[in-house]
Parts: sequence; structure tokens; C-alpha cells
Amino acid sequence: MLQRLFIGGLWIWCNFCLLALDSEGADWRDEVESIDRLTLAAGISYPINTRPLQSQEIAWILQKIEENKGKEWNQTLEVLLAKLKQDLKETKQTEVSLSNESSFSNSYGESCPQGINLSVDSKACGKFYDLCSQLKLNHDGITSNLKWGYLEVSKWNTTIQAGRIPHWWGPGHSGAWLLTTNAQPFDQIRIANKQAVLLPYLGSSKLEFILGKLSKQTIRYNNNGVFVTKTEKPRLIGLRFDCSPNRYMEFGAGETCMLSGRDGLKIKDYWQAMFPGNNATIQETTNGPITNRIASIDATFRIPINHPRLKNAAIYWEYGGEDCNPTSLGFNFLSAPANLFGLYLDTGKTDMRVEYAEDEDDLVTWYTHGQFKEGYRHNGNILGHHMNGKSWYLHLTCPIATEQIGFIKAEMVNNKLTGIDLGCLNTWRLRIQPDNGVKIDYEIGW
Repeated sequence: MLQRLFIGGLWIWCNFCLLALDSEGADWRDEVESIDRLTLAAGISYPINTRPLQSQEIAWILQKIEENKGKEWNQTLEVLLAKLKQDLKETKQTEVSLSNESSFSNSYGESCPQGINLSVDSKACGKFYDLCSQLKLNHDGITSNLKWGYLEVSKWNTTIQAGRIPHWWGPGHSGAWLLTTNAQPFDQIRIANKQAVLLPYLGSSKLEFILGKLSKQTIRYNNNGVFVTKTEKPRLIGLRFDCSPNRYMEFGAGETCMLSGRDGLKIKDYWQAMFPGNNATIQETTNGPITNRIASIDATFRIPINHPRLKNAAIYWEYGGEDCNPTSLGFNFLSAPANLFGLYLDTGKTDMRVEYAEDEDDLVTWYTHGQFKEGYRHNGNILGHHMNGKSWYLHLTCPIATEQIGFIKAEMVNNKLTGIDLGCLNTWRLRIQPDNGVKIDYEIGW
């Protein structure tokens, strides 16, 4: 008991020291909906489907929004813009959560045991770091961990980060095929543009590369005719390109690959994993790197309408596939295709987002693999879309007071209601899962 109290006290003291440092920024997930809506209303061209956005990117976007306000700009949009500006200025943030037994999707792999659970997240962002530490209290005692955090160095519009880094690759808000916040961030190195660059015909463009290590799992494979079973932490390598040629369009493409070596990993194995040849998938059943590839492409079309009852709209689509198989014509294609469709409507005051996702296939079960026994997972949670089968997602926001905007979210998986969220943007949130629990979040900016 004394040991637990000592550890808990030490954790609180370290967080107090951490929050005393000069820092800036907020949890990017609270900003996504507002940034999407404001860039659409102001006609800003910037690739925003590779998330999280860095603080300098958000600052540039907010500056362009200020410059592009039109006569249709209203109080609701001004409130959202003011909140984003405030988030960018806040030096410290704390989030307090109270829940019973629960395991919510897109919550960094967080799960709570049976009974009442209290957790406190302390977040801080500075020039060379971004950290979120968490303290949990329940009937089992006190635990603490680094929810996510990394060190960062930037030079020549290139950022190199090392640590536990969150990702969300794709236009979907309920999930994405490659990377989301459904699982805990894994240890990795990330290299990306500090800010989008202008390329001929492609417009504002971003490139992101990651190389990391997942949690330990069992791997069974054929090593030149001999079947071997081993337990190790597989590598994960990923690459994503995202571009916005103009205010009306955004396109993205990405690939991630779990890999392990039969006799250790070589540079050529990493290259083959990301850029497989026509017969790579067949050859890898007996020799070469052991791989599990997932790739996707996505497109977003933003439509300014400016009708009295409808101001803006957007439609988006992400197409994903498991592994690469050669065709009779000699090129690779994605097997077990999965689709995510989205529709966004903005009336000027109220906005609505509807998404439908499906990953069902007759021969392949998504995120499973014959050689990687736990599949495309980290610490037991899927790295991509949390659902399995078909899902519907609804998100609705509307003004509830002059300076407040409320929201409601609902999600249905395989024709069953799985969750409802109610709350006020950037302040409090009530999350209800009919089969799994209730959670209350309250966020404080300093």
C-alpha cells in the first residue's frame, strides 16, 4: 500500500513539474471536426486527412481562415474559430474521466476493470516534445503510464519524431483502414513534412513515413520447408502521401506492413515489404520477410453550395485491401476490398456527418493473418477500424448557447447500437455503451 501511494505521489509531482513548463497545444481529436468545418466554409486548400496536424499547421490554417472569411461567415463558425485559437494558446491541459467497466473504441486502447474507475490525463506540448501521461485509480490500486509522448527535431521543413506517436490516416471520423487511435500508440520513429509543400499539379502535399515495433505475438511460418514457431515483437513500417490540388479535392494513399525476418531483417526486406514485386506474396510463404500488408486510397470532394438551407457539403471514400496479389497481367492488386463512405452537410448552424463502413469478404477476415497469430493488433487492439463487419456512424452538432456548441454521436455496428456520445465541444463528454459501460470526460485548459 505504501509503495502504491509513493508511486502515485511521485507521478503527481512529476506531472506538476511537467505542466509548469512553457508548452502549447491540445488533444488533436477535439479539433478535427472544427477544422474540417472551418476549412470547408473558408475554402482553404490543405491536406487534413493525415492526422494529427502539427501546431504550426493549425496556426497556418487559422491564419488562412481569418483571411478568407466571407459575408456568409456566422456566429457558429466564429465560436469554433475562437475555440481553436484558444486551444492553440493554452499552455496546459488536464482531462478527468470517471467510468465504470468499459472498453471504448478509438480511446488509445484504454480499458477499465469492473467497478468505478477514475483517470487523469495531463497533456503538454513544447518545441521539442509532446506528452500525455495518465494516472488511473480503481479498487485494484493506482497505476500510471505514458499514454503517448515523443521527442521531436525539425529542420528544413522536415520533422523527425521518436516515441509513442498517435496516428489517424484517412478521411473517416469513426475509423480508418490503416491507422487510428483504437490501439495504444506503439514505439516508433516518424519522418514527415513539418508543413505541406506545394507540388506541381498536386498542390499542397504531405509525405509521412513511420517505422516502429508492435507488441509481442506468436509467429508461425515456413522457413524453406521447415515450419517454425517463434514469439517476438514484429516491426511495422508505413508510408502515406496526402495532397490537396485545390479547395474542392483531397487525395491520399497509404500502406502499412507488419514484418518479421526468417533469419533476421535486412534493408532489402524492408524495401520488399513496402514495394513488393509481382511474385512477392507467393515467394514470402517460404522465404524472404514474413509480411502482412494493408493498403488504402481515399478521396474527398468538398462542395460549396451557399443555399439558404445548406451552405457546404463534402463526400469522401476510402478503399482498402489486405495484402498484394499478382494478376494474370502481372501487376499487383488489393485483395479483400473494404469501403468507407462519408457524407457531410453544413446548414450554417447545424452540421451532420454520416459514415458507412464495410470490411466483409467471403475468403478473408480483416486484420487476421495466418502467420501473425494475433493479427494486425497492438496490445490486443486493432490498429485500424475498430468494427468487424458493417457499421453506421452519425455525428451532429448545433449551437446550444451564444458561446457553446453541443454535439451528439451515435454508432451502430452490425445493426446493433454500440455507443452514444453527448457533450459540449472541448469541455465535457458523456459516453454510453449499452453493453459495456458509461464514461464521463471533463477537460480543463490552463
